[in-house]
Amino acid sequence: MLYKKKWTLKHFGKIKEDEMSKKICISPEISQILKNRDIITEKDAEIFMNPSLDYLRDPFLLKDMQKAVDRIREAIDKNERIFIYGDYDVDGVSSTSILFLYFKSIGYDVNYYIPNRLEEGYGISIEALEKINQMGCDLLISVDCGITSYPEVEFAKTLGMDVIITDHHECQSDIPDAIAVINPKQPDCDYPFDSLCGCGVAFKLIQALTPPEEFKKTMYNYLEIVTLATICDMVPLKDENRIIVKNGLNMMKNGRNIGLQELIKVCGVDNQKIGSSHIGYSVGPRINASGRLGYSYLGVELFTTEDRKKAKDIALDLEEKNNERQLIESKMYSEAEAIINNDKSYENDKVLVIAKEGWQHGIIGIVASKLTEKYYKPTILLTIEEGMATGSARSIKGFSIFDTLVECKDLMTKFGGHEQAAGLSMDSKNIEELRQRVNKIADYNLTQEDMIENIKVEYELEEQQVTLDLVEELHKLEPFGLSNPTPRFIMRDLVLANIGFVGASKQHLKITLQKDFVYEAIGFNMAYLADEFTRGDKVDVLFQLGENNYNNNRKVQLLLKDMRIAHPKSAIKDFTSIKLFSKIVPQDVNNLYKINYNLENNRIKDEKFGQNEISNNFNIEDMSNEDIFQYFEGDTLVICNTLNGFFRAYSDLSLIDDEFDVNFGKITKNTHKIKLIFSPYLDKLDLNIYNNIILYDFLYNKEEYSYLLDNIKLNANFVKYYDDKNKLYLNNIMENIIPNRNEFITIYKYCITNKHVELTLNKIKSTLGIMPLKLFVILSVFKEFNLLDYQINETENTLIIDFTKSSISKFNLDESLILQNIEQLRNKYLESY
Repeated sequence: MLYKKKWTLKHFGKIKEDEMSKKICISPEISQILKNRDIITEKDAEIFMNPSLDYLRDPFLLKDMQKAVDRIREAIDKNERIFIYGDYDVDGVSSTSILFLYFKSIGYDVNYYIPNRLEEGYGISIEALEKINQMGCDLLISVDCGITSYPEVEFAKTLGMDVIITDHHECQSDIPDAIAVINPKQPDCDYPFDSLCGCGVAFKLIQALTPPEEFKKTMYNYLEIVTLATICDMVPLKDENRIIVKNGLNMMKNGRNIGLQELIKVCGVDNQKIGSSHIGYSVGPRINASGRLGYSYLGVELFTTEDRKKAKDIALDLEEKNNERQLIESKMYSEAEAIINNDKSYENDKVLVIAKEGWQHGIIGIVASKLTEKYYKPTILLTIEEGMATGSARSIKGFSIFDTLVECKDLMTKFGGHEQAAGLSMDSKNIEELRQRVNKIADYNLTQEDMIENIKVEYELEEQQVTLDLVEELHKLEPFGLSNPTPRFIMRDLVLANIGFVGASKQHLKITLQKDFVYEAIGFNMAYLADEFTRGDKVDVLFQLGENNYNNNRKVQLLLKDMRIAHPKSAIKDFTSIKLFSKIVPQDVNNLYKINYNLENNRIKDEKFGQNEISNNFNIEDMSNEDIFQYFEGDTLVICNTLNGFFRAYSDLSLIDDEFDVNFGKITKNTHKIKLIFSPYLDKLDLNIYNNIILYDFLYNKEEYSYLLDNIKLNANFVKYYDDKNKLYLNNIMENIIPNRNEFITIYKYCITNKHVELTLNKIKSTLGIMPLKLFVILSVFKEFNLLDYQINETENTLIIDFTKSSISKFNLDESLILQNIEQLRNKYLESY
């Protein structure tokens, strides 16, 4: 059983009140989240939750800032013609807007130019420079682009233009020879924070152009827009970014920017409760949508207008463009999925490279992001038009897509971006070569473990903690983003009461979960998960906390991020459960349970075997209601004998950082310090190597307890992590482990009739009319008599049976050593309990 995503808890155990929560009047839950971010002192917590604008850094620490300021002031003094050259995404539109607003505030007329995404593509182009030159330009100031535009800057010089570049993207080997290049990522730039977005860099230019005392007043004219860009460009929300966004979100409650106010209204967001998620998932996409469809100028017009009616009209127009974008996106996503599903070679690719003619240029990045999120593979999505392929790339943690493209730059005409996202264009003939080369790089750099997404979880929430109060209090930790992720939590052993779908294409998963209370959860773009679950399954869920406010009825809503089986509703239909059943049964006469351990030196003083302390040399703990995670360190052996115990143990172990080895009754060498073993033959285990022995189930009999205690090392921790209720699961096994004679006859007749059988594991009961556990006993007994051979194909989840003889003399079941062994096991169990 493997989970598709790794969940790792940052904190184990229950949340307890501490001194920091008392002193600064926050809940223990919030206090623990701060600790998870290494914010431990009262002072650090106050600064984190209330970052002051006074801490904004000196803009002149940025390389070439003084040169840029001097050249702009010279242009103003000489009344030169200035153009702002932006980009078509939220960051570029916002950068253009605030710089335009600055010049407007000082009464100086400037023009701006944003390339049409569909016709011109990203960055400064020769064609755009020619157009700008015809309109008249002495000084070009780029925002959110230009750092890779070396030849374009040289061309601009021939037209008599001076160029100032402000950007934040990764630098390539040749830095453009501009009048000034302001980019904190330049190797020789000593600015102490290099993670500003493009609009953040433009904001620093405005700060440098404005006298300090005046800037303290005028910066509020730009702060909301810089906040929007910083959130949407997904830069780390720390240092200056956190200062900007925290204060900018507060401003939006009573915002100054008319255009942003109207757009927030169109989104249906309550500006008094606006948070980074609203900006990232509602407001930002509407700005991006216009750029993706070739109308980037709408965003600049929205943010720079002083006419409320015009702002409202533009906001409604953006809403319409966003609806159009969603339809195109849905179609493109379905087509990309079809390409992946119809080509099995993609299963082995660590990087998805997918191309198709006619895809919308502007939507490719969104679809690439969704595919990366679903498959957890770097993705390069390309649209082909007139022999040229243009597209976007998105990546996973630990794999720089920008560096990868650098290694393949001979295949491309243009590329640029970040570690996690990039844009590129190339001759379509090179697509297959690109696919091969990026996958070769990925094969070298990415292990199979790297291809499993590791989601960091704050802690496990108890039901009484899931409240609207906690939802409200989480806003104190905003803004959320890189370096300060939205808190994610888990709850386990919830019953999946209902499964439904919402959205125009039924792409969103909506479920009802139940334990002591009932919870509603929604998983955006997660409808594909439904195929893996059945109503009535017990599930573990990973989620963010949100609020559903419908008709003024406020209640907590779980924003689902992942879900996995805690315990299947039907064991006879679950592949993992059936495989576990097969491991309970001895495979041959040389591999029987050793029942009669020597009890002469029995350490067990009590017929309840282990309910009381047994010896001062052993730490015997009943941990059924305590924190088990403290024992998951060093050399640890975890033993379980039932499906319930196995699923509990697997769920617990999967939440720790350490790898663990899973053995189904077999002994194998491994390098992991933690071993989970199901239905073990204790006499074949080297028990003396373990510091911790943890039982998730009762053992089969008291002799097994005695054997364990006789053979574990001194001072080892011996932990019983179960209670009396868990005995019911072991009872169920013992009641169903021995088939009756009629069941033997039925299976014998079936096998001799069919000779060769290949049966999907979850069809055993419906096809043969017998429980899987009993079937494996019958097959093992028949194998003992050399009537047949059988095996489980782990990959295909099938049972393969080959009958060895067409006719056979009579055999006596009473002579079966396997059957005798199982009967002994059951009798010893009944004696012990």
